[in-house]
Amino acid sequence: MATIIDGKKIAEVFCEQMKERTLKLKRHGVNPHIALINVGNDPASSVYVAKKEKLAATMGILSTVHKFDDSIDENDLITLIKKLNIDKEVHAILLQSPLPQNFQFRKLVNLIDPRKDVDGLTTMNQGRLFAGEPGVVPCTPLGVLHLLRTVREQIAGLHAIVLGRSSIVGRPLSQLLLNANCTVTLLHSYSQDLKSICKTADILVSAMGKPLFIDKEFIKPGAIVIDVGVNRIESNGSKKIVGDVVFDAVSEFAAAITPVPNGVGPMTVAYLMHNTLNLACCH
Repeated sequence: MATIIDGKKIAEVFCEQMKERTLKLKRHGVNPHIALINVGNDPASSVYVAKKEKLAATMGILSTVHKFDDSIDENDLITLIKKLNIDKEVHAILLQSPLPQNFQFRKLVNLIDPRKDVDGLTTMNQGRLFAGEPGVVPCTPLGVLHLLRTVREQIAGLHAIVLGRSSIVGRPLSQLLLNANCTVTLLHSYSQDLKSICKTADILVSAMGKPLFIDKEFIKPGAIVIDVGVNRIESNGSKKIVGDVVFDAVSEFAAAITPVPNGVGPMTVAYLMHNTLNLACCH
């Protein structure tokens, strides 16, 4: 039976460790401050922003939420981002995704000053990651790497397979794993023969957004399985959150596995605070 990687507990320990950094910054006259921009009425986004607000408050980090409905003019949003860019009291800016359909996320996120781009999603920071240069790294990939190292510190030489090629998870995570000297295979919706390829993975990370897609047939015995998927499905007349992985079946074969919820999610929010503190240090 697999070891369950308790992301919630690991994140709590990590955040406790970071509190001292917050206190040190405040003693030096720096009050870490993150601005959260939330556009539209997506219920999941509202929940995520509330979690980020709550954790920031717990850690002594100031957070300001700029909440708008989808009728806001894009120019007003652009004006806000530019204002936050030059506000010396704001160290980190996050544009919550997804945005309503009438907004272009890529265009807007690239207006954020790369030195305040807390989620590492500007083209500048993503380019720095792929060039092996210092920059801000997206939070979820950092969280995944942290969870991996709680069960296996040395991952050099292991074959890591990442399912999903988004700029938020799949691509940056692949680069982090390469930087950690893994052999990396990146699979996506056009990849063929997924099961047989996945069975060669020492580390399997699924960020596909396909509920309960990965079953035991995909798993090499003894693999570490990280489930990034957060999917809402109907179950017995009510909505339920599940991952990409069939947890019970895969647990019989894997060496270690993250649950959904309370796996990768808490680490993503923890690394948002980590990145905020790093950016505050640079100002």
